[in-house]
Amino acid sequence: MLTDCACGHVGLKRGWNIKTLKREKENQMERLPYTEILKTNINVTNIDEAVEYIDKYLEQMRGEYICISNVHTTVTAYRDEEYRKVQNGSILNMPDGKPLSIVQKLRGYTQAGRVPGPDLMPAIFKLSEKRGYRHYFYGSTPETIEKLGIRLKEAYPRLQIVGMYSPPFRPMTVEEDAEIIEQINETKPDFIWVGLGAPKQERWMAEHKGKVNGIMLGVGAGFDFHAGTVLRAPRWMQEVCMEWLWRMMQDPKRLFPRYLDTNFSFLYYLLKESKKRKKAEKQVKKYKKANRDRLKIAMIGHKRIPSREGGVEIVVDELSTRMVKLGHQVDAYNRSGYHVSGKKFDEKRGRIYEGVRLITIPTFHNSSLNAVVYSFLATIVATAKALAGGYDVLHYHAEGPCMMLWIPKLFGIHVVATIHGLDWQRAKWGNFASKMLKQGEKTAARHADEIIVLSKNVQEYFQETYQRHTVYIPNGISRPQHREADLIQERFGLEKDGYILFLARIVPEKGLHYLIDAYRQLDTEKKLVIAGGCSHSQEYMDEIRRICATDHRIVLTGFVQGRELEELYSNAWLFVLPSDIEGMAISLLEAMSYGNCCLVSDIPENTEVIQQCGYTFRKSDTADLKRVLEKLLEHPEMVQEKAEQSADFICSRYNWDDVVERTLKLYRRKSKHEDTDC
Repeated sequence: MLTDCACGHVGLKRGWNIKTLKREKENQMERLPYTEILKTNINVTNIDEAVEYIDKYLEQMRGEYICISNVHTTVTAYRDEEYRKVQNGSILNMPDGKPLSIVQKLRGYTQAGRVPGPDLMPAIFKLSEKRGYRHYFYGSTPETIEKLGIRLKEAYPRLQIVGMYSPPFRPMTVEEDAEIIEQINETKPDFIWVGLGAPKQERWMAEHKGKVNGIMLGVGAGFDFHAGTVLRAPRWMQEVCMEWLWRMMQDPKRLFPRYLDTNFSFLYYLLKESKKRKKAEKQVKKYKKANRDRLKIAMIGHKRIPSREGGVEIVVDELSTRMVKLGHQVDAYNRSGYHVSGKKFDEKRGRIYEGVRLITIPTFHNSSLNAVVYSFLATIVATAKALAGGYDVLHYHAEGPCMMLWIPKLFGIHVVATIHGLDWQRAKWGNFASKMLKQGEKTAARHADEIIVLSKNVQEYFQETYQRHTVYIPNGISRPQHREADLIQERFGLEKDGYILFLARIVPEKGLHYLIDAYRQLDTEKKLVIAGGCSHSQEYMDEIRRICATDHRIVLTGFVQGRELEELYSNAWLFVLPSDIEGMAISLLEAMSYGNCCLVSDIPENTEVIQQCGYTFRKSDTADLKRVLEKLLEHPEMVQEKAEQSADFICSRYNWDDVVERTLKLYRRKSKHEDTDC
């Protein structure tokens, strides 16, 4: 089982709810092992084991879907993050292609076998004749569906086929889709076979997860093989990984370009992944040698992970997931509530995320006391667990939550605090909130065993203000994959190098108003793209919208994530960050990692990052910002020069593995005032 089970039952027992049923499923179901191949989780199994597993847990898997993966789908998922989420969101993802099972064997799973869709179908059909399971078939063409029904009745006389439907070759309306789902559920199927071809069938199953009574299985060409409309490769070709050649000979015009691309890409990507795995294995051995004891860690202070609501959330996500991969136990104390930019941006979260246990702390909705209540309750729960031996260290993030870290220190619990920035200076906070944040800062300076800061400027501030030693550990970054301007061209009319990008939270201290004022005075056809959601600053956001409405060149995208975010970074001509206050801007690191020329305000937190690989203007000075923008527009070669330098510079200088190693070293230190060089 790859992910937390979602509820697919209809007619729950009285008194049960969705969460109760999910816990029941998780407790009852044994997990099949899996390997990660090109970031897609593929179960290690074989045809007999798979059939036995499905038969055993059919009731728990109702409403879920099973993917059957091959080289084509794995490469597609590697390139497309959204499709990868669909693949990894399945309850089972079985290896159809021989190459996938070979990779699993090379990684130590000697028992790994194949579960081809066309072989799984008859195995389930034979079992169904004994068990009385009911089957529905969705997909293919009307001719193929008709032939499939005839041949299955001949081969399996006692097989209960309760329905067959070939959808139109066009997007279905919402009404049509709802009607067919109702028809499917009326037939009370146990198995819903989906033959739409990849990646369409996997997307369809994911969209209908929890909406159907039975379990969905995407079998692609399995309909054609069993209908007799397409001949399957001989067994010997399947065993020597040549089934693709047989299929290509049957449909060369369609399949030759696909296989030429995906087969060679698979080998290339696999080679890259193998090198990374070997490097990671060496790193793991290094960590295990240096840190033989497994650490138990609690993360407190972020809103929630996984999420891109702010830099704190990204940092907690990166630290937590990487520490888990190194063998440590990490609990992340999420705050209840919705995404700050709106409920629609919330990600589905179970109790486990990439090995990190998520503990949700209830808080008031839309209350100024939300963060205080969260910090107090999270601290009480984590302290109690630490006293019972549950944690070795509590790691607080941001100044506000640090207000509560004196509580675990009363009991001698090891506490580390990361100051992501001097939050009390931010304009979005009122007088009371600023005082609370300042108190959190003082509490951290007085009581934390270790304090991590993200900039030299903040390190100097703590030394001068509190005579407190701190450890400078800046954030990390990973080299990203570049994207063509597809979604952003369709949604916002944006083209490569056709826009200046601002990407951050829409709050006063980010200095967006300076950029808008300067831009409106420019004579340029390049658009200004403003991407981001607001955070406790609705009045400021409304004012920004009002000003932008007067200039057709300004594009407000709202909060972005996933593919849209990647495309915006990949195709920007210039990235601008005009902040008055920063900690260490994740968006600046990300923009440089994509190879963007960056123009930033000259505050130390920004200049420390870009150094000689970008341009600066005087903080809060609209006239100077306009001057630099005009110069860059007149001399595009200056932009190109810095763009060529930025990615290599930033990716070599800031590394998440290094951040994790240095943070773990701090977890093991007990003295406040040892040498600060970690």
